[in-house]
Amino acid sequence: MSRTKKFLILDLILVLAVAGTYFGFKFLKNDEPDAYEVADNIKSGAEDLKEIESAAEEELKSKELDEWYLILVNPDNAMPEGMEVETASTESGHEVDARVKEPLEEMLAACREAGYSPQIISAFRTRETQQYLYDTTANKNDTAKPGHSEHECGLAIDIIDSSSAGWADPLIDEQEELPAQIWLMENCQDYGFILRYPKDKEDITQIIYEPWHYRYVGKEHATKIMESGVCLEEYIEELKGE
Repeated sequence: MSRTKKFLILDLILVLAVAGTYFGFKFLKNDEPDAYEVADNIKSGAEDLKEIESAAEEELKSKELDEWYLILVNPDNAMPEGMEVETASTESGHEVDARVKEPLEEMLAACREAGYSPQIISAFRTRETQQYLYDTTANKNDTAKPGHSEHECGLAIDIIDSSSAGWADPLIDEQEELPAQIWLMENCQDYGFILRYPKDKEDITQIIYEPWHYRYVGKEHATKIMESGVCLEEYIEELKGE
């Protein structure tokens, strides 16, 4: 649970406690309270508490959307201007957002302990690297424009089954049939990751199905996203209440 969420929950508990004390004291002051008045006060208090709870939930959602792990970067949403990423080195010299290093390495270790062989082939990219890829690719429809790639955020990792490392191009749909990839797609949420570009969501993500591209969003959100079958764009719209 994030620190923001903990503080909001504590605030809500405090408000409920104060409200309960207020109504209790009000009733005790009246030696012989009218039954209808008591009922009205209880009903009014319940409605007030419901409004307080609703407002707290909305504030929680709003603050959660601002958290770094839910940043939405896609063809329609560029990285925030001036955003800086503190990276840390992980396997084979690849860089990721420093906050993602530990859960990523835990996920890869668990996959190997299960008997499979995952291999990172791409992670954090500088703007210059993304620009080069975009400029030199033959199919720009399959390559994000500079500033619009999750790889520049350090939150996205391309992982393949090592048995496909010798393929001319391992980044194809057949990747989903390989043992390590099957394990990752089934268990990534336990480490805070989602399969970012799922099948049949291309119209929403505007990105082709990529059974190798994982994105960190935190365990709570990853579990909800993977269990519901929505993509990140849909999930964020749900959080916004749109």
